[in-house]
Amino acid sequence: PYLCSSINLSYREVLDKWFSNGTGQTRTETLPVAMGRSLHVERANDSCGWFSFNELCNQPLGAADYIAIADRFEMIIVEGVPQLGGDTYNEARRFVTLVDALYEAKTKAIIAAEVPRDDLFVGFDASVETHDGDEEIAIGDALGEESFVVGEGGSSSSSSTTLIRTQNNDAMEWSATGRIGVSLAQLSSVKEVSFSFKRAESRLAEMAAEKWGRKSTG
Repeated sequence: PYLCSSINLSYREVLDKWFSNGTGQTRTETLPVAMGRSLHVERANDSCGWFSFNELCNQPLGAADYIAIADRFEMIIVEGVPQLGGDTYNEARRFVTLVDALYEAKTKAIIAAEVPRDDLFVGFDASVETHDGDEEIAIGDALGEESFVVGEGGSSSSSSTTLIRTQNNDAMEWSATGRIGVSLAQLSSVKEVSFSFKRAESRLAEMAAEKWGRKSTG
């Protein structure tokens, strides 16, 4: 299920109800992760883990961490999910990786986000163009902004810079990790990112079905 906190003002009650469907006492837990690491879970019971978006996606976590979560719990709750786009690139990539792990493990996800599901990802499409030896990657997003990477010497240019051209025709420096200069090589995966956002949208829609998951919960 997917809840929009700005529309469903009683969403916390809904989350509490889903969590209480799990068995066992509420507790903190430490999950073993590959390569001898561990992951702290602040709120869990026998079948459900409750996380904030910041705990899962604003930390340097990766696929191994999300797989450990998906394998451990039949259901997880993720609250405080913001709209995701270019200005939250790293967080968006982690969220997509989390969705993939949950989907593959058939772990039910209760998502409480700040925007409706159709507006969760500020989607963008990418294309690569070359003009007189200068290479550009153009990214058009749903907000009507256009991003482009410019630099002499092709993709190996260390002086390449990413700029966003806004609706007011202003240019602003931007990169995947902030509004700063970035080389073309650092944006080589932009098409893959665009595809992964679309895949996550589709998977979240499928996972919203009440009976979806390893076990019908609730």
